[in-house]
Amino acid sequence: FEATCHLRDRKAVNNVVRGMLCMPQNCRRIFIGTIGTSWRVTIKTICEGCRWQRRHSSIISSSSSSPSSLLSRGHPAMSWEATKRAPAAATASTSQHVPTLLERIRALDKSDELSRRYTALVLFHPLPSKSEFDTNVASSDDSSSYVAVGHAESSFIDSILLHCKNDDGDPIFVKDEVPNQFGVMTEVLRLRMDAQIQKELNPSQDGDLLTGKGSNYSELFEKRTSEFECVTNHLISSGVISRKHTDVYPICPFVEAPIVGSESDKSLPLALVNRNTAPYLGIDSVGVHLHCYVCGHEGAVDGDTCDNSKRRPLTGLWLAKRAPNKSHHPNYWDPTVAGGQPANLSLIENIVKEAQEEAGVPADWIHPQSSNATNTTETSPNTFFSDHTHDPLTITTAKPDGTCMKRSLYYSCDLQVPHNWTPTPVDGEVSEFKLYSMKELEEELRFGNSVRPAMRAVLLDFMMRHDALKLVDDEFFNELRNAMRRQRLIL
Repeated sequence: FEATCHLRDRKAVNNVVRGMLCMPQNCRRIFIGTIGTSWRVTIKTICEGCRWQRRHSSIISSSSSSPSSLLSRGHPAMSWEATKRAPAAATASTSQHVPTLLERIRALDKSDELSRRYTALVLFHPLPSKSEFDTNVASSDDSSSYVAVGHAESSFIDSILLHCKNDDGDPIFVKDEVPNQFGVMTEVLRLRMDAQIQKELNPSQDGDLLTGKGSNYSELFEKRTSEFECVTNHLISSGVISRKHTDVYPICPFVEAPIVGSESDKSLPLALVNRNTAPYLGIDSVGVHLHCYVCGHEGAVDGDTCDNSKRRPLTGLWLAKRAPNKSHHPNYWDPTVAGGQPANLSLIENIVKEAQEEAGVPADWIHPQSSNATNTTETSPNTFFSDHTHDPLTITTAKPDGTCMKRSLYYSCDLQVPHNWTPTPVDGEVSEFKLYSMKELEEELRFGNSVRPAMRAVLLDFMMRHDALKLVDDEFFNELRNAMRRQRLIL
C-alpha cells in the first residue's frame, strides 16, 4: 500500500516520520516534497508479508478510518489520502528490487553503458616518453604524439561539431584515425589546425610544447583557445547552450586525478574552454566542496576535534538547496558549498571564494596551514578546518539522456562550525540551508531523491570520513570507497 498526506507545518512532518519508526527499516520508504506552502509526504511499504502492514493495512485503506491516529497522533494539520494496492500490484511490488547504497553509488558512473556512443577528442602534443602517460596516449609513428583530452558523442559530432568554423571560415574539427595504446587504428576527433602544426614543427621545438616554455607553447595555446572560443559561439548560435559562463576550464592531457596546483599536477593546459562548452567535449569537470558540520557540544580545547581519537559525535551537516533558477538540478540539495573549479585559482582559493559567495563563511575560518589550532575568541569562534583534496572522488557522469559524458573530479574540505552559526545565501545560487542530522542524511542517501544525484557520493564520502555511516552486513567500506574512485575511461 501507499499513503499520501498534505501537511501545513513541519511539526506534522516530523510526527509522521517518527510514526514510521515502528516499521522495519527495509520495508518503508518516505518521500517528502513541497507543494506551494504545504508539505507532501508519501509513505510506501514494499514488503507484502510485513507484520506491520498486515496489522495496519486495513486501517490505512479504510475510508472510514484515518491513519493520522497511528502515525501522527491525530495532528490537526493532516489530511490523508490512502489506497490499498490490488493483489497483483502487491505481488509485483514484493519482487521489485530496491537498490542498495552500493548499487546507487555505482549507478552514478555511466562509462560502461555509454562508452560506445562516444569518440575520443585528441590534441597534438609531443611527449618525452610514452611510459609517462602509458594508456592515456595515442602515439603516431613519428616523433609527434596525440593525447586524449576529452570525448564527444558521435551523433553530436556529426550534427554540430563538424559544422563549427573559425573566424576564417575554416572547419575547426576533422575526423581522423590514430593508433590507440594497443596499436589499433581508432577513429578520433581532432583540431584541423593540429595537422598543419605537426608538419611545420621542428623536432627540436618539441620540448617547448612539453614544458610550456618559449613562444611555441604560448602561441599554440592562444590559437587553440581561440578555436574553442569559436566552438562556444557556434553552440550558442545553434541553441545547444544559452550563454557563455564567466569561468573557463583548462584542457589537459588525460592523466590520473592530480591535486590541482600541486607538484603532482604536471599536466600543462593545452588550451582553455568555456565552462558551458566543456561537457559537450568531455573535458574533465572539477568541483570543489566545503562541508560545514556541527559536533555534539561546544567548548573544545586544542586537539579536541571531530577528527581525532577523542572526537565528539557528529550531530549535523548543513546542506544547501539549489536555487530554482539553476540551469540544471534546480531545487535539489547540495553540500554546504559547491562550485566548479576555474583555471585561474587554486583549490583552496576557490573554496574560500565560493564559501563567501554562497554561504557567507568567513575567510579566516578556512586556514589550511594551521588547521590543528582552534580559536575560541568571541570575534573568531571555535572552528576546525580539514583539507581532504589529496583524496578526490572520480566518477564518469552524464546527463539522464546520456549526453555530456565527462569525468567529474570532486575535491572536498570539511569545516566544523559553531552551533550558533547559520549559513546565509549571498549570491543567489542557494535558496535555503538546512541542518541535516546524520540519521536524516543517511536515510536520504539510501532511499531519497532530494539530493543532487552526483552529490550522493560526495556526501557519502563525508559520512565515511567521519565514521557516521552505519554499514549493514552486505556493505563493505572499501567497496563503497572504490565505487566513488573509478578509473578513467579510455576510448
